[in-house]
Amino acid sequence: MKILDLLKKNKGFIAGILVLMALRWCFADQYRVPSGSMEPSIHIGDHIAVNKAAYNLKVPFTESMFVKTGEPQRGDVVVFIWPVDNSTIFVKRLIGVPGDHIQVHNGFITINGEPLKGTDEGERGLQAQTNQTFHYQETLADHHYSVQRLPEWAHADDLDITVPADSYFFMGDNRDNSEDSRYWGFVKRENLKGKAERILWNITFTKLVPAMDFQRILHKLD
Repeated sequence: MKILDLLKKNKGFIAGILVLMALRWCFADQYRVPSGSMEPSIHIGDHIAVNKAAYNLKVPFTESMFVKTGEPQRGDVVVFIWPVDNSTIFVKRLIGVPGDHIQVHNGFITINGEPLKGTDEGERGLQAQTNQTFHYQETLADHHYSVQRLPEWAHADDLDITVPADSYFFMGDNRDNSEDSRYWGFVKRENLKGKAERILWNITFTKLVPAMDFQRILHKLD
């Protein structure tokens, strides 16, 4: 009886908590990024704001999709469930949508016969035969972003695929240090959790005292 009385006495508070949890489940959330696979766009320790209603509206507290709210676009930075174990959360850049013919060679991308803008600059960087990390600008649809290359880690990937229906192809901006669709394949739409739109803050714990990068606060993702 004491528990029932306690619940009745605090029913307004409990209802409010449930509403907040439902809103977070369906509309917005934040994730901490533990790896550097999206550098330089996203850094280790970044907490990213995710629009969970960008593509799908899900039934609260389930992974069941209620309605589609938008179509994922090439170049979007997307948070999704890793299809290998269905429990790990990944964040990558969307490269190919259903029906796209994707070719990847040495980390450079061609979509439907058109190399991405910035490929020439990146190829010149690798051909310079230096082991120095370098960046170049790449353009995909309306998105303009930096790609990081690590010449000493570069490898001759050679991929030629067509993205199947209801599936998506992802790659990391840290092109030579990213475990992505080149290695484990496509991501189903049902696994998409939302669109990453902004860095909320960055905090790392490499020392006893946490370090915050104030320049990352509210940094917009492209």
